[in-house]
Amino acid sequence: MSVLTRPAVLLASAAVAASLLVAPGAAYATDTTTELTAAEMKAALERVAAASDSAAAVGWKGASEYSLSEPGSAAVVAGTDTITVDRAHGLLSDVFTLNDFGTTTVFMAEGSGVYQSIADPQWNAALKMMGRTSVKYTFVPDKTIDLDESAPDPDYLAGDYSVPGTKTAHDDGSADYAFTDKDGAVFALHVNVDSVLTGTDITVTEDGSILAVSLDYSYGPQSVTLPTAGQTIDYRTLAAGVAYLDMPATVQLAAKGGAADTRKAAKGRKVKVSTLRKVVRKDVSTLNSKTGVNMVKVKNVTSGVNVYAVNPWTKKTVKYSVKASGKKVVVKKR
Repeated sequence: MSVLTRPAVLLASAAVAASLLVAPGAAYATDTTTELTAAEMKAALERVAAASDSAAAVGWKGASEYSLSEPGSAAVVAGTDTITVDRAHGLLSDVFTLNDFGTTTVFMAEGSGVYQSIADPQWNAALKMMGRTSVKYTFVPDKTIDLDESAPDPDYLAGDYSVPGTKTAHDDGSADYAFTDKDGAVFALHVNVDSVLTGTDITVTEDGSILAVSLDYSYGPQSVTLPTAGQTIDYRTLAAGVAYLDMPATVQLAAKGGAADTRKAAKGRKVKVSTLRKVVRKDVSTLNSKTGVNMVKVKNVTSGVNVYAVNPWTKKTVKYSVKASGKKVVVKKR
């Protein structure tokens, strides 16, 4: 697996970003550096994991900065990610910013679901059409949300490494652990006097590309405020709104597609009205299933059917008739 695509260094994801924990080291008067074997490093990190896990019991916050540079390009992909976890109330917020791509905010609530900020132009167009421009977040209900899985505590990092490295102890009782993992990622972890992780620096180099990550980590009670009802829309309702943006084209597609399939079924013979109705209804049902919205309707009329839809927000109607006429199938907009 490519080093640059390993989950341990893809900090755009909240789960992984939350697990990479260290702060920039300061200058100390006296440092003592000790070589550690793989077994000694593993044991040390297990102690750090236990202390950090205890410190994070009530809540924690991670603030990361990262950049990716590629050979032959002056452009640098840079971003920040701030994760706040209120364990006492089962809440999480994740604010992710990427240069040239804006900011995405995600909230998670245990036993409830996930909120995500709305940035897609089509989503915003649907909200405008629906008359709900005050909405800023979609909501996906999910009672299985568990912060232990979505935002792992500090022990996630320390439990995964069994490689040789160094420990540098400082006069104030804090220490740095440095090592290179089996895929070549360079880690520098910092812990405080209580062996609690306070941050990390990570550098990954592959084929001239360099990914650099720095994350600060703090512990204690946190406050996460979820979006209000007026700022939120259920994702299924928003999906329906997006589908209705294309209502004219969708109805036309259903009518013309049904007509074409009816002609095929007739095989050059006179078109039966009963066959036309059956084929068109089947095609419309398939189309509605694909869009995920029961938008297009079919109504029997003389010699065929009307294929139509009514926008529930604007009340506009789009309608086509599909009728049998001898060996022909005639489609007209109504």
